[in-house]
Amino acid sequence: MTILYHPDFAKDIRRFEAEYGEISAGLAVRFRKEVDDSLDAIKAAPQAAGHFLPAGSQEVSELRRRNLRAFPFFVLYGVMGDRLLFGSLIPSRSDPLTWLTRFR
Repeated sequence: MTILYHPDFAKDIRRFEAEYGEISAGLAVRFRKEVDDSLDAIKAAPQAAGHFLPAGSQEVSELRRRNLRAFPFFVLYGVMGDRLLFGSLIPSRSDPLTWLTRFR
């Protein structure tokens, strides 16, 4: 499987990691470890690692979200044939549909 990353995906991670770092260096480390663990789980089993992304009355079967356990974020990713695309790290309070432009 080919793994691709949206150009802004790493920026998303660094930005939120820095915000937690302003609170506590240990918190930033825990956040980054949880993100990395989620990415590893998605890479190991992309079809089983996350939930389908609901889009109104439909589900977008190519796109999934994986919630972080201890932080209010989720990874939005797509499985398209033999490609796995990591699109964004999104705060849970955000509407995931506003991030779909990263998958065009």
